[in-house]
Amino acid sequence: MALPRFFKLPKNQKFDYKPRYWDPRKEAMEERLSKNKEKKKGDTTAVKSRISSAFRSRGSSYKADREMRAKANRKSNRILFFTILILIFITYLLFNTYLEEIIKMME
Repeated sequence: MALPRFFKLPKNQKFDYKPRYWDPRKEAMEERLSKNKEKKKGDTTAVKSRISSAFRSRGSSYKADREMRAKANRKSNRILFFTILILIFITYLLFNTYLEEIIKMME
């Protein structure tokens, strides 16, 4: 026979952790599939949304555009680097040749 207690003992707390995994590629694929299903229905609003999303997706995330921009950026950086080198070389030559004349003019 159990004796009644005046105070209740705390029970163990349960830890219910459900980890979440988010896969952006899978989500994008599911979105495309749902849009394709809507497209097969022939709904005009679905067609409009598909066209507008295609314009948005081709922006900065389009692989060919990113590669083209990176290539143009590298080319621009190379041109800038060589321009600076040429200007430094010309400045060096001018100082070497005309430094004495400049000093005489200043005196």
